[in-house]
Amino acid sequence: MRSKYFARFIFQWGVLYLLLFIDLPAMAQWELGGVIGFNFAGINVDPGSSDEEYGGRFGFGIGAVVDRQLNDVIDLHFEPMYLQKGGKIKTSDFVAVYKANYIEIPAFARFTLNINDAYKPYAMAGTSLGFLTKAKYDYKDGGEQPASADTRSLDLGAGLGGGVKIPVEHKHFFAEIRYMWGFINMNKENDGSTVKNHGLQILAGVTFPL
Repeated sequence: MRSKYFARFIFQWGVLYLLLFIDLPAMAQWELGGVIGFNFAGINVDPGSSDEEYGGRFGFGIGAVVDRQLNDVIDLHFEPMYLQKGGKIKTSDFVAVYKANYIEIPAFARFTLNINDAYKPYAMAGTSLGFLTKAKYDYKDGGEQPASADTRSLDLGAGLGGGVKIPVEHKHFFAEIRYMWGFINMNKENDGSTVKNHGLQILAGVTFPL
């Protein structure tokens, strides 16, 4: 199962990188910038324990933006960033927040509606690769338990979303919202349960042409 998801991911990233570095017409333009936002993160546990309830975690994200315009409608949108994922676990005995932090590399294709010059709405679809930096459980009573050894170091996912670009002189301000689904079971423990990340991300940023 993991090999199927990995092959799918490699294909998606291969297509995006081929488009990124292929020799395009002169109108192809690079833009660089920054992005900041929030991740309303959660975990899907299957099968979940009958005495556990699962909720969300409010996370933070910050990073860079690399855009390449392919034509008037389509551009490639990369956002390497630090991103907080995880979720909340509640039982009759304890409440814990599972905090998993990543260096995330989302790669999206954006499809812009050029309805006017003041603002440009767009739809986006793509994939993301995440490298775990740290995982732990923070307990409501103040305790803490490391979880990096029990969490897989690589996360793969895909997402859909939309946003709007606002041209201001030579800059592009943007705001976007997207939902991400994780493909990989992040649980390394041999307990029969799969744990996958998901999250609703709300981000804003600015890019500058090179």
